[in-house]
Amino acid sequence: MNYKTPRKMLLGFLLLASLTAEAQEFDSELHMSTENDVYWYRICSAMPGMEHLAMTDFNGMTPLQVFYTNAFLMQTEESEEHSQWKLTAGEDGKVVITNRATGYQIGNKSNYSDNYNITQLVGTDSPGFNMTALGESAFRIESVEDDGVNRCLAVAEEGGEPIAYPTENENASVIGWKFLPVEIQTGIGSTKCKDVVIRIANKRISVNGTKWQLFNAQGEEMPRTTRLATGVYMVKMPQKTIKVMVP
Repeated sequence: MNYKTPRKMLLGFLLLASLTAEAQEFDSELHMSTENDVYWYRICSAMPGMEHLAMTDFNGMTPLQVFYTNAFLMQTEESEEHSQWKLTAGEDGKVVITNRATGYQIGNKSNYSDNYNITQLVGTDSPGFNMTALGESAFRIESVEDDGVNRCLAVAEEGGEPIAYPTENENASVIGWKFLPVEIQTGIGSTKCKDVVIRIANKRISVNGTKWQLFNAQGEEMPRTTRLATGVYMVKMPQKTIKVMVP
């Protein structure tokens, strides 16, 4: 399995100034997975110079099969399923984040270590997170823990300095996260077509399992092999049309 670890960083929970979680303000292009449509994302740091580092469940990535309870921020290939996550609706409007390779979820109960609270991976009982759009396609991921304190997910360097909550430009700080779509699996509502896969890689869209056409946001048809600019595109299939975001 190919992966690089020039910087392996922990995901930490950072104390917010406010103890009340803000209302949901989802970007319209951030999709919740459903029974028919599953959206897989790489969740990468929004900090300048660290956009290539993705949230990764390290379990099973080494021959030792060591069980890690922490989620790491690592440089991996786009196709690495340990760095791919789906978002599903939890209770009270929260969002549950589940890893593709292991099925583990990012928990909202953190363990204190050194200068920060370390994020823990759990089985299938995570209550989920509140998510707020920060602008520039970045999001804040936060949750109230058992102690009643609202904390947000942040970049924490192992053995580093305490994390400082940003006073400006949250969208490009330790608490900013970008969800980069890599694949969509759709059942398109038919038992005869359950294997349609839409992939987004290297600024191109590819579709396996059905006939399809590609349109831009203005409704203009485009060559399917085109290297695309960042933006929203429509994949039109005989059974349905799906909106796809190219990061």
